[in-house]
Amino acid sequence: MGSNRKRTTYKHDITRAVSSVRIKFQRRMTVPMFHPQHIEAVSKLLEYGYNELNRITKLNSLRRVDKLVQAHYVIDTLTHGFANITPADPRNRGAEEYIYGDNGFETIHGLKDLDKIITDTEGEEDHASDRDQWNKWMRESLQRDQEKKHREHNYPEERQTEGYLQPQDKYVKSVYNKSKYTKSSTQRD
Repeated sequence: MGSNRKRTTYKHDITRAVSSVRIKFQRRMTVPMFHPQHIEAVSKLLEYGYNELNRITKLNSLRRVDKLVQAHYVIDTLTHGFANITPADPRNRGAEEYIYGDNGFETIHGLKDLDKIITDTEGEEDHASDRDQWNKWMRESLQRDQEKKHREHNYPEERQTEGYLQPQDKYVKSVYNKSKYTKSSTQRD
């Protein structure tokens, strides 16, 4: 006795390969990037993947579906390589948990372990915190504002205006310099 289901036949070899789970619609990779050593390791793996995928696209001896199968093997190799990059993620698999905190979408697991890993591999030297960097930018901004105020009283008289014309920064060209909006023309009105 046979099955009552009607067997679907697909026209294209790629569709048949997806249907038989030889290839998938999408491939995903998880790339670790929480330690400075990861940058070089990831770049080498991505370079390998780039070279291999380029080589596969130029092969004339393979059918389209075989090229896709080979590309899946390359992506599997990359995924395996990314999973074995050291230092490894200190969290248990599936322990990624996030909350909305003061800094937005924050992770809440593994930060103490990550701090220990970086101290062990990179040493105790710490770079400026985000707050230190923000303070540096504010100091530079205040210094630029003070320089601008100091330059304002040294502008020629036609640039010293009241009201709608403000003294322009030395890096910005003023469109009002030779216009009807000078101090002498406004006094005549």
